[in-house]
Amino acid sequence: MNAVIALCHFCEAHGPSAIFSTQTLRDTKLDELYSAAALQTSNSVAGKQCAACNSIGQTNGLYSKDNESGATFLSTQQSALPEVATLVKQAAVRSLSCEINHNKDGGFVFFGDTSRGHVLSHTFHVSDLQARGFYQLFSIIILMKDKYFLLNTKPFLAEHLRKISAELQNGAKRIREEEELKGSPRQRRLSGSQPLVQTPRSLIELTGEENVFAVLHSHFSWLLLAGSRFLTEHVTFGNLPWLPPQSSSHPPQQRLTYNITTLPMIQKYETLDDAEEFYSLRYIKQVVRKAEFASVCYCALTGIKIIVRGDPARTFHFMMCLKKLLPEQMHSLIRVDAQHQHSISADYKIISISNEIAVPMASSSVFRIDFLEESLGNDVCIKWPGSVPTKLPDLLVKLLKAVDETRFTELVLNRHTRVLVEEWKNKVICLNHAKSTNGQAKLKRVLGVQTQDQPLLNYWSAHLH
Repeated sequence: MNAVIALCHFCEAHGPSAIFSTQTLRDTKLDELYSAAALQTSNSVAGKQCAACNSIGQTNGLYSKDNESGATFLSTQQSALPEVATLVKQAAVRSLSCEINHNKDGGFVFFGDTSRGHVLSHTFHVSDLQARGFYQLFSIIILMKDKYFLLNTKPFLAEHLRKISAELQNGAKRIREEEELKGSPRQRRLSGSQPLVQTPRSLIELTGEENVFAVLHSHFSWLLLAGSRFLTEHVTFGNLPWLPPQSSSHPPQQRLTYNITTLPMIQKYETLDDAEEFYSLRYIKQVVRKAEFASVCYCALTGIKIIVRGDPARTFHFMMCLKKLLPEQMHSLIRVDAQHQHSISADYKIISISNEIAVPMASSSVFRIDFLEESLGNDVCIKWPGSVPTKLPDLLVKLLKAVDETRFTELVLNRHTRVLVEEWKNKVICLNHAKSTNGQAKLKRVLGVQTQDQPLLNYWSAHLH
């Protein structure tokens, strides 16, 4: 994360200042920083010599490196880069004077502009029985140029800044309790054992932790590293599975069409605590023979009509699993427990129907699955004179591998199926937006769409916009 995290302190003798700052360095050499820091130290006014205004010294630093990303995290008393040090100093003054949230537990304030950077400030109190009001005022600021990145990661940053401040406060509280056992501050002042004017104490004395700044360096470095990975951008097409569909002038289509006999089963399915664990694609494989599983999925993905005939109590779960093979916008093509023969000749592509209704003969365009009575021995009878191609669509290949993956639980398999279907839905929508044939051809190469995927594209393109 391209930012600076600084610990700021309001000294009773010298006012507000940043006493410890950590920043990310990528292409800067440490030797150059050392010479720049030495020049900056020699030019600065050495007026602030009290313990409270100092942390690790002007010429010292703490250094960490992440081997994976190549990022270097450097902590110094003042920022090693002069231009950054100026911005941090200005932000420190504002965070401890006018930009303060007076929440008892410490609050957060966002301020800044384009020229001086944007700042997320967390102000908090640290107990000190020798200080005015029995506390010292500290703040942790995060300074960066990217306003929207800082705002979007604010919940993540705020959570961990609270933990850091709470750690410092707990250490100071422990020291305060130890000092109170020796007598109250008022008694010590009246007895003359404690001078009225005290030299401000350092954070090491307040918390009783000798390596407190090394701990802060590790916290700040981790926060800079984790912040860069917390928020990433992805280019997607269409609606994401966890977002509601885009609003339009047309009412949304039904997910499934059904009649009164299957309504109780659908209501039961939709009111389960974890409906995704209800059934997965493995249920289809259990019902049909292993050799026919790929054929059923291929027909569902490419638009070949599937007619499931049998008792609704037995076919319903099978239909729920077939639904998982199609995007939500295409669920209106599924008809559960059709009551009339004209439903077969309609635009429905996956239909379940009772045994009393006549159905067409199986053909290359009609895939029939008959749920037989248990007295006949076999559970289902599959009829389809067609055959799947030698090279299967990429989506089907990935689904078959996922079903055979023994390490996938039912829940994981359902989630993985949904991700794969959404991925191909986005590819189809992206190709639909291509205005020319030449543009589509280039886009297919980019998206990895091959010849064997064309039947799926032809079917989905007509229903996804």
